[in-house]
Amino acid sequence: MKHQKSLMRAVGKARRAWQQHVREVAQGMGIPDSYREVIMYLYHNPGAGQKQIAAFAQITASAVNQAVKSMEAEGYLRKETDPADKRNTCLYLTEKSEAIARELKHRLEISDGGITALVGPEKEAEMIALLETVADYIRKELTSC
Repeated sequence: MKHQKSLMRAVGKARRAWQQHVREVAQGMGIPDSYREVIMYLYHNPGAGQKQIAAFAQITASAVNQAVKSMEAEGYLRKETDPADKRNTCLYLTEKSEAIARELKHRLEISDGGITALVGPEKEAEMIALLETVADYIRKELTSC
């Protein structure tokens, strides 16, 4: 009897392949892996704090803190005190890292376009809708064991 493939294993395999591709593109640009998610998060969310980055990237606050210290020393980002709450620090990309983020985003959009060309825009829209439905089901209907 032939073993049937699992939908979620296939989704996981595709996700891991995409993550590896993103990692390789970023490394090819000279972006250390520990900087990549911080750069891209701040590109889309300027002024965010370390806790927000840690929650998004699903890494520890201490890992973000270490990356932020190194990135600041290397000129990738700058810190500013939050004017609304002096206890908080807002993080911003420098011109150097903004240019890197734009280029990385551009390269990944090209890769994403290749995937769209492979499956076609209609199938892509169907896949997106299906995956959103699956994600909603997982969040709302599945209970932990």
